[in-house]
Amino acid sequence: MEQPYVDGAAVYLAAYRRGLKPDPELWIDEWADAYQMIPADTGAAEPGKYHTDRTPYAREPQRCLSPVHPARRVVTMIASQLMKTQVALNWIGGCIHMAPANILALLPSEKLSKRVSGRIDKTIKAVPVLTERVAKSRSRDARNTIDTKEFEGGALYCATAGSASNLAELSARYVYGDEIDRWEQDVDSEGDPVKLAEARGSTFGRRAKFYYSSSPTVKGVSRIADLFEQGDQRHYYVPCPHCGTMQVLEWEGLKYTEDYRLVQYQCCTPGCALIEEHHKGDMLAAGEWRAHAKGDGETVSFTLNALYAPPGWLSWTDMAKEYDEAKKLQEKGDPGSMQVFYNTRLAKVWDSAEEMTKAAELRKRAEAEGHRLGLVPAGALILTAAVDTQHNRLELLVLGWGEGMERWTVDFQVIPGDPADERTWALLDEKLKARYRHVSGVDLSICAVCIDSGGHHTDEVYQFTRVRRWRNVLAVKGASKRGRPVLAQRPSKVDVTWKGNTEKQGAELWMVGTDTAKDWIYNRYQFEAGPGALHFSADLPEEFFDQCVAERKVVRYVKGFKRIDWVKAKSERNEALDLLVYNLAAAQFLGLHRYHEPQWSSLRAAVGQGSLFAEKVPTAPSAVDEAAPDAPEEPARPQPSAARPASPQPQSTGRRTSRSGYLSRR
Repeated sequence: MEQPYVDGAAVYLAAYRRGLKPDPELWIDEWADAYQMIPADTGAAEPGKYHTDRTPYAREPQRCLSPVHPARRVVTMIASQLMKTQVALNWIGGCIHMAPANILALLPSEKLSKRVSGRIDKTIKAVPVLTERVAKSRSRDARNTIDTKEFEGGALYCATAGSASNLAELSARYVYGDEIDRWEQDVDSEGDPVKLAEARGSTFGRRAKFYYSSSPTVKGVSRIADLFEQGDQRHYYVPCPHCGTMQVLEWEGLKYTEDYRLVQYQCCTPGCALIEEHHKGDMLAAGEWRAHAKGDGETVSFTLNALYAPPGWLSWTDMAKEYDEAKKLQEKGDPGSMQVFYNTRLAKVWDSAEEMTKAAELRKRAEAEGHRLGLVPAGALILTAAVDTQHNRLELLVLGWGEGMERWTVDFQVIPGDPADERTWALLDEKLKARYRHVSGVDLSICAVCIDSGGHHTDEVYQFTRVRRWRNVLAVKGASKRGRPVLAQRPSKVDVTWKGNTEKQGAELWMVGTDTAKDWIYNRYQFEAGPGALHFSADLPEEFFDQCVAERKVVRYVKGFKRIDWVKAKSERNEALDLLVYNLAAAQFLGLHRYHEPQWSSLRAAVGQGSLFAEKVPTAPSAVDEAAPDAPEEPARPQPSAARPASPQPQSTGRRTSRSGYLSRR
């Protein structure tokens, strides 16, 4: 019996003719209303046939995602559980059906990537026009797996945004980025993942389309907020059922009683009646998107809060209760729930700086105190220093410590020069040897120094600190992990012999718990005097104060558990804060946090024993002095050691040595 065979030429010609046809001019929302199904096994609250009229505000974003729409980039900064993922599913389905090409879906984690891929798979099986186009799932068939789904004209790839290889190994006409505020800031040191993702569509020119969705996080850090501001910033206007005034629903307009029996919205028109929630269905149907900015011409951006949730979803009453619970926790010192409410319900960035001391307050306090750099105030009894390494300079901050860990800024200098140049480190060494005149007449030297070994000059830091351990010059590295001590109990050895063994007398690296240190520092910014207070000099540059408060706390949920991280805005600098952290680590190395009245009394007695006949010792130049080239320079005069009162020394820690086995390797 003869078996019928497929005519290969006919199949090829049919596919070739379909490829010559232009993309069908069908909007994504129209395609969704005609074909989309919400599978029951996804756990959706309303499975079955998809209707855009249920969420009227989702129609315009879907139209902008249509292949025929001129927008290149669509951004939705939306509250949770409103439309973000379903819009993406409609877009992916419509593209597979009408304008097939490679699709790249990027998620913040592998677990979420598998979850979204599974939801896409169930949607494909529920929609007949997609089922017949996507390759069937078979064992030992790589065409349809958990993260790859091939179809006629392209393939869908689900991957994480945390790997540079996922963003560089294929080209895609359509790129979907979900929850981009949870992405890594810098993927494998190769740059912004958003730019890496968009590079995948560069070969498609204006036909490429990018869709980014997320709820925002922290001000200055939120990537979705940056993309939203890059676009035309559309808000959804709805009419008042009483006066017809078009307005944006804002949280400030919600009014409710203490027992939540009456929850209403106040119309923006003066004297108009309160709006009941049962009017919301008609209001949403009559709403329209209005742009608040011109944008860059290729980005369309939308924002929507949970007040617009359709009837039967999240109610205004539930939102009022959730807000009051978060407010109570915030008043008890836990702002995490309020941040979550702002991000996931109001779709607004959280500005935690409002809860912290602002740079202007620190600057005003410094001007009021008026102490100058280069001179040690009366309360400071012992000096520490910290050095931050940058690509073209070293920054030095000297602090004076007093009883109860009260601090004064004694000196701040920027040492220009490439850290790869030995002359830069020679200049730093001379500045670390400088002695600072106390108001009592005693000259104090720096008792401990912490130098940042992170960045691109780790080996230079090790080389500098390796032979200066006897002077308490330490190489440190920050570890951003909750619960770590400010300074590790012991250092780790970083030198090895030619045999591969650890060099016992080689360079040492001390780990610094930056999160713990920043908590300690930020919690004491508001102290104006007394234990823990920080006194700034009026000579410090203005940007120094901005850098001291450059970082903010952000609350993230990882695998269902709350995690609080310190983050900074991409455009802000934080060198001053790092210097404060490393100075705190130096103070703890000296054991100052364990000092009690007897130890501080000994230091006060040592500082008070200045000689009236001691010759003047030149103090280290301050940042202001270096900035004044017209000032006459006083030549440094060598002083006999007998004329210099002894600087108070810290108690022995038992961890210092003057030998370096690295220099006597066999």
